[in-house]
Amino acid sequence: MRLRLLVAGLTIVSSLSAPAFAAGTKVPAAAQGVWAEAGKCSGTTVTFTAGTLQYKGQKAQAVFFTPKESPRGYGAIHYKQEGNVDNFEYADDKDQMLYNPEGFGMGKSVLYKRCAGASASTASSIKKAAGQAENRCGWLVNPTPGNWWLVDKDAMWVFATQGNAEGAGAAGMDKLPDFDPTQYVNSNGNYGYGCACVKLIADPATKSVKSIVGGKTLPLATCKKDKSLPPESKL
Repeated sequence: MRLRLLVAGLTIVSSLSAPAFAAGTKVPAAAQGVWAEAGKCSGTTVTFTAGTLQYKGQKAQAVFFTPKESPRGYGAIHYKQEGNVDNFEYADDKDQMLYNPEGFGMGKSVLYKRCAGASASTASSIKKAAGQAENRCGWLVNPTPGNWWLVDKDAMWVFATQGNAEGAGAAGMDKLPDFDPTQYVNSNGNYGYGCACVKLIADPATKSVKSIVGGKTLPLATCKKDKSLPPESKL
């Protein structure tokens, strides 16, 4: 976490170490959201979801929650990654966060307050970074053998390309939906495109698709009427 203090040569006793990760221990909904030191939300913020925290502009990292674990009787949020003694305590009775840079009982705690009205898109972006499946709709294109991608309002999401080793592509290619022939355009023999929604897991930074969870076809008219999508002549 930010402000991490590394104490060389110091042996951390077990009472100050982060507890072992308990599977399924999620950050409670009441503690999720965007927080800032002293409530200064125009500066550096930290956003909590059920299983991650992310400082503004940094990569989201996995965390877990231990209820009533702190000396104050509050629940605490720890990194899953071992070797970190710093933590956040969630004071549910005050709706505040207390950041402990050196762990429980060491140093001074830093008060964090909730940022009211924080954009829901912030939490959404963190979920995506953490590998959550998202539903994307647009032109599902298979122009030639081995080539598959989805073009939506944001980008072209490539599932597979011809020439990769063993036709390698995103996991779960077999979960792409089958088109009704009446709702599919054959632009190159048996190859072409249609309109669909695909549930996928992707890296939002590189637009690379890691796996496909499922999908469903849509009428061609749906994509034709969507002004945020490129016209068929551009596919």
